Amino acid sequence: MENFFAVILMLASLIIVVGVTMQDPKTDGLGTLAGQETNVFGRSAHRTKNEMLDKVVIAGGVLLFLGSIIMLAVM
Repeated sequence: MENFFAVILMLASLIIVVGVTMQDPKTDGLGTLAGQETNVFGRSAHRTKNEMLDKVVIAGGVLLFLGSIIMLAVM
């Protein structure tokens, strides 16, 4: 049973790491000083991908939290 929850914890942490690294940066950086946009359509083109990745990271965090609490209770 402990091995099962250990695998769940590893998968949840992997989901969090991959989800965070795939997200676009929240700030525009120094390009905003010159008035440059990151793409032709502005910020709205990346909104759906970032929203989906935010939900994936939140779900991974909840899974990590619940898995660690349950694993602590089993041990």
